[in-house]
Amino acid sequence: MPVSTWTPVGRWTGTVTHDGEVDDYTVTFASDGSLSVTTEKSTGTGSWSVTGEAELEFSLRENFNADIAQISPNGHRAAYIRIDFTARPDGDTLTGEGRAVVHGADDSVIYGTDATTAVHRLP
Repeated sequence: MPVSTWTPVGRWTGTVTHDGEVDDYTVTFASDGSLSVTTEKSTGTGSWSVTGEAELEFSLRENFNADIAQISPNGHRAAYIRIDFTARPDGDTLTGEGRAVVHGADDSVIYGTDATTAVHRLP
């Protein structure tokens, strides 16, 4: 099987769609396999790896900003989200799907949802 030389290293911006909502975000993929994410409501860190032929898997923990009262669709106050995505590149665009699991301040799981993403590489 050929080894992919594709890499996501760099800064990307786009959207994640879940539960009928669309949220903007920016993600930076570092060459050491780490990543950082920022949104209007949160910041997060995680890791990434290229799998298969130019397929990207990334996972992160996204913490809601202290000044944001983020309420889950089932009415609980959310503290952070664990997110796992699989994405595929097409030029300078990544599209993919994954799962987001929302946690309360006590680490309890309060909600899970499927999500899709589309981002493009920034110059």
